Amino acid sequence: MTTTATPPNPTRSRSLLALAALALPTLLVAVDISVLGVALPTMGRELHASAAELLWMTDSYNFMVAGAMLTTGAVADRIGRRRMILFCAAVFAIASGIGAFASTPELVIVARGVMGLAGSAILPTSMALLGGLFVEENARIQAMGAMMTVFLGGMAVAPFVGGVLLEHFWWGSVFLMAVPVMGVTIAVVPRLVPESRADVPAPLDPISAALSVGAVLSLVFALKRAVNSGVDAPVAITLVTGLVLGAVFLRRQTTLANPLLDLELLARPRVRRTLAALFLTAMLMGGTSLFFNLYLQEVQGLTPLGAAWWILPEMVSMIAAANLGPWLNRRLPQRTVVVSMMSLMVAGFVLYAVAPASASGRPIVAVGGALATFGIGAAFPMLMDGVISGAPPERAASSASLAQLSNELGIALGLTVLGSLGTVIYRMQLGLPGSTAEQSVIDGVREGRHDPVLLGAVRSSFTDAFHVAGMVGVALMIVVLVLAARATREPSASPVVEDLPELEEFAA
Repeated sequence: MTTTATPPNPTRSRSLLALAALALPTLLVAVDISVLGVALPTMGRELHASAAELLWMTDSYNFMVAGAMLTTGAVADRIGRRRMILFCAAVFAIASGIGAFASTPELVIVARGVMGLAGSAILPTSMALLGGLFVEENARIQAMGAMMTVFLGGMAVAPFVGGVLLEHFWWGSVFLMAVPVMGVTIAVVPRLVPESRADVPAPLDPISAALSVGAVLSLVFALKRAVNSGVDAPVAITLVTGLVLGAVFLRRQTTLANPLLDLELLARPRVRRTLAALFLTAMLMGGTSLFFNLYLQEVQGLTPLGAAWWILPEMVSMIAAANLGPWLNRRLPQRTVVVSMMSLMVAGFVLYAVAPASASGRPIVAVGGALATFGIGAAFPMLMDGVISGAPPERAASSASLAQLSNELGIALGLTVLGSLGTVIYRMQLGLPGSTAEQSVIDGVREGRHDPVLLGAVRSSFTDAFHVAGMVGVALMIVVLVLAARATREPSASPVVEDLPELEEFAA
């Protein structure tokens, strides 16, 4: 008896090569989110940068990624998603080259801002292109899991990459590494990735674009400043400005024939519920990460390196889950997978709510963090696909940008809301109004170095605040469970393959 080997599928092989091509710039964008932190001390010395300038070197990139994402996604739908990636790769490479040889802090800040503007389009546009490359739902979710793995892996290795470069080269090398990577992207993407755009591109409304960027930048700035400096006049002014610009933006969208943000997306039950679930989980993950790190270093007294070992399970579990979730999706109903993964997140927050201040709390919070990140890591590809496949094909990049923006705003809001709640609980439990120790757990630990009673009270009070954050996580995750269960019950929209002649040529 002879057997005949199944011939390889050339279309699938080509799609996998295209996925690899799209993953390359995504990896670099992920690395650039955190790699600069390693180089900042050296840059501060050599560029004579102030503390505020060093902060803006980091924040200018992150702010522009969040602020421009909605606009760049809408532009990609109109001019072509592949063309947008190629254009942004070129801009990213040029800005990186300028940043590498910058001689002033101001030039570095501008270069990082331009890099963030270009980077804001790459991840959501790549996610949107996956819909044309992988039409079958399970394959598309698997591809999104692979893309997420690349993104998370890039963030995980960024400090190592930065350390190696600084060991052998000057600080500009952390910028310059983008040039060859984006050069390869520009060379291979046109050969491997088919173009995808709206059949009849709508004109872009520049006023809506300006309003959206201004609103998001104002809100993100206000939320992040509130975390770092507390609520002050600049926070109040920028928060009000962001809310007003956002309200004007939304009102304008209802009057346009071709809005930048199609509010009808939010009328689709699957899209609306999935976006709400993504926003709430991002808020919880962002807010509790602040408590998690302070708990390990201030309550448990670990060094940054010692704390990193207890944080490592989070990153490992999320990367593993990004691949396991799509694998489970092929074998079980999607609703079962998503609800099960969200239940793991509930269990993780329960552990946050019971972790003691003693050393036994370290493995408890490590397991809690691993469960939480595993849950969202496994469910995220399916949730992201629910937003993209639930939207019209001509809005694929816009819907992917909206999902990413929900994550960005959720994280920023979580840091502010849960951080503020934690501060209130910490001060109430400590019961030392007007003292230096009342300002924060960091100040409290510093004050308590030579006062064991005060130190114990500070650590116990912060642990109580951590418990409250964990209980808030459990309560909100129950809401997320309901949203996710109802969203995955809705059928996916049938993907419509656009630009048929070019895709037929690609498949051939």
